[in-house]
Amino acid sequence: MSKGFLLLLGLVTLALALLTLWLWPRLAGHGARPLAGRIGLLLGTQLSLAATFLFTVNAFGGFYTSWSQLLGDSSSQYHLNNAGAPGAAAHDTQQLVVGADGHGQLVGVRSGVNAELSVFTPADYVSPAEATKRFAVEVVDLTGGYASQTLPNFQQLATTYRLIVAVVTDAASTGPVPGVNVPEGTQGELFWSQDLRTALASHYRVAASSADWGVAGVGQSGGSAINLAVQDSTRYALAAAVGAWTSGSAQSSWPGIDKYLVGVPTPAVRLLYDASAPNIPSKIRTTDGQLQVVTQTGLTLNSALDWLGASIEANEETAA
Repeated sequence: MSKGFLLLLGLVTLALALLTLWLWPRLAGHGARPLAGRIGLLLGTQLSLAATFLFTVNAFGGFYTSWSQLLGDSSSQYHLNNAGAPGAAAHDTQQLVVGADGHGQLVGVRSGVNAELSVFTPADYVSPAEATKRFAVEVVDLTGGYASQTLPNFQQLATTYRLIVAVVTDAASTGPVPGVNVPEGTQGELFWSQDLRTALASHYRVAASSADWGVAGVGQSGGSAINLAVQDSTRYALAAAVGAWTSGSAQSSWPGIDKYLVGVPTPAVRLLYDASAPNIPSKIRTTDGQLQVVTQTGLTLNSALDWLGASIEANEETAA
């Protein structure tokens, strides 16, 4: 349902309206044929106008993203097998294979996205005193690379802020994983919000609250982080974007932050981003209630991760 289709539909509607005006005097006579002609013209014009209106509303609202979805063909067959909680836990465990050094491969069973994963735990993670503690998580999205940024010492970061750092890199050289589910494309939100979280939870003692989960990225991956937090604030309440984070395609932020926020309650998230990026969505340029915005020109990845760590610490102190 592209813009080209909407334009064509609009032109057809206009043509029918002009045709009706031109033929109406010629069908003004009595009899069955003139009457049928007038009814046909009115019906065709009205149906075309209604179709143009409805498809335009759909284009802005994003209710249907393809003809197959509209006609019910895209989800006509499902095969559900309830394996119960133990089966689900085993499934989540199998999708992540982590070596003794914390490096491993994540297979996104829900999203179909695969990635390399490096996990850094704080120095006291295995100590008996912390055996029951659930740790907050900083997700570092490097699937889009990190440009000229200097990578921090992730182990030191984990120990300093007493949290788990999960560094995600691209396993198949397919580019950055978006923070949203792209229609008929990469299911990024499924990967970040479900595949990654459940895989980490099956191997590590991670906290469940969204206030204990933050995500950061550079460039397009930074845009993914912002989109993810805005559209899924129940799982990620903190996000930081470094560099030209607005440089991604429109699809990678579908349906767009401004359009998304029009139809939903203001999410409870805190965002940090480089204010020098162009075309920043208008609805996240300043703080708006629960949606808190912090900007910093020339933001570095090190500074962004320190901000995430300090923000998570503040959230934990508030909760306590």
